[in-house]
Amino acid sequence: MLALPAPPSWGGELAAATQEPARKLPADAEPAVRLPVHAADRGQAGVGSRPDDTSITLVIVGDTGLSGSLQPVRADAGLRHGTPHSWRQLTGGIAAQINGDLNFANLETVVTDRNNLSAPDKAFNFRSHPAGVRHLVEVGFNLFSTANNHSVDFGEPGIRETLRHLDALEAVGMKAHSGIGLDREAAVRPRGIVSNGASLLFSAIGIGAGSHRAAERRPGQLLYAAAEDFSAVVQRLAGTEGDYRILSVHYGEERQVMPGAADVRKLRDEAVRAAGIDLVIGHHAHVAAGVQEVDGRLVFYALGNFLHLGMQDTAGYGICRDYGLLARLHLTRSSDGRFKAGAVEAVALTGMHVRTEQMPASQASARMHVLNHLASRLDDAAAKARGVRFTPQADGTGLYCAPGAADAGGRVGALCRGWREAPATPEPLARQIAAACGGSHVSSARRSRAQASVKAKPKMGSAFSALFGY
Repeated sequence: MLALPAPPSWGGELAAATQEPARKLPADAEPAVRLPVHAADRGQAGVGSRPDDTSITLVIVGDTGLSGSLQPVRADAGLRHGTPHSWRQLTGGIAAQINGDLNFANLETVVTDRNNLSAPDKAFNFRSHPAGVRHLVEVGFNLFSTANNHSVDFGEPGIRETLRHLDALEAVGMKAHSGIGLDREAAVRPRGIVSNGASLLFSAIGIGAGSHRAAERRPGQLLYAAAEDFSAVVQRLAGTEGDYRILSVHYGEERQVMPGAADVRKLRDEAVRAAGIDLVIGHHAHVAAGVQEVDGRLVFYALGNFLHLGMQDTAGYGICRDYGLLARLHLTRSSDGRFKAGAVEAVALTGMHVRTEQMPASQASARMHVLNHLASRLDDAAAKARGVRFTPQADGTGLYCAPGAADAGGRVGALCRGWREAPATPEPLARQIAAACGGSHVSSARRSRAQASVKAKPKMGSAFSALFGY
């Protein structure tokens, strides 16, 4: 019998982010720009290095940053409200889960070893030491998106710093990063990755361009809200030769567990159905959302937080919003030559504000039912789209297997042998989930307190920013 989680606790105010003054210094030299890898180059990948060489495992997680707002960066630890946490302490509870051939995170921070970059007059500004990001690479992360609203927190010097440090990490195992670039062409260009004999392409776009929207001779990123920018990224990705195409998108509204209709039109209809993008990875909402499948292609509308010292502890946000999502996609090549997700594992996360861990099984199983509740609202027969349902496993993870996956060879066949479709949610839990997910994404009591905080501190920004304290 599924154990029901304890009722959510909403007590206690959320702590405010710390800030530190800084001054502006000139930018560093421009890094080199990489070119995409094409299908013709696949032979170098070492096909046959394992028995299951027609599959690729891709681990994806959400928002990641290794220091609180305007905390000084240091090479040995990230700081949260002045308290240092070593890199190993931060990742020790989750490192074993970062075990894909490709491991993706949204890097929502400037990467720099400088504490004297000038920050704009805004509520929250994030920077992480390159030693911490190198630790993430050593743990296994090798694919980063930088298209988000905090990769531009320290202006053009911060953009150049981030590019310089991330490019240097290629020497220790980083495959690719995408999002910000030294100009518009660099920002829009897909990055190519060779993995196990296949050519994968990766692009990213976000809401964070603002005054740092990339132009012909101006560093920055492309703007999700600009139709011409979104179309440019999608069409360039779709038109570049490769076996599998990944699009990272930083978009939406904080704490919203269901995408808006306009976002569904862009992500599902324009990117996936029309352009044939194989995987869309969404983030920014800081909460997990549902997953949708269209002809073997997937849209993860939001992954929530992964590991971010600038975020609040979400444990009191209720069953619908108190966890992050790590997804493990097992891609297999089908008879038509396409790579599709043969199986998807879902792992509910907790402690994402300081030490990410897999949520205990009894609680995590209930979050799989949350994902299934959200999936039921993503079924759309007209669009030939279906919300992905996860079958809770004994350890609290969820498993989805595509039709025919049990007959596949290798890891997918072994994983899906004996798999059954997700069971109905027990009625008491179903009522709890519907109540938690169906209302306003900020409770009225918390909204009132947040608005009062905003009035007292105008620089804090929106009510959502006051709640998150990031």
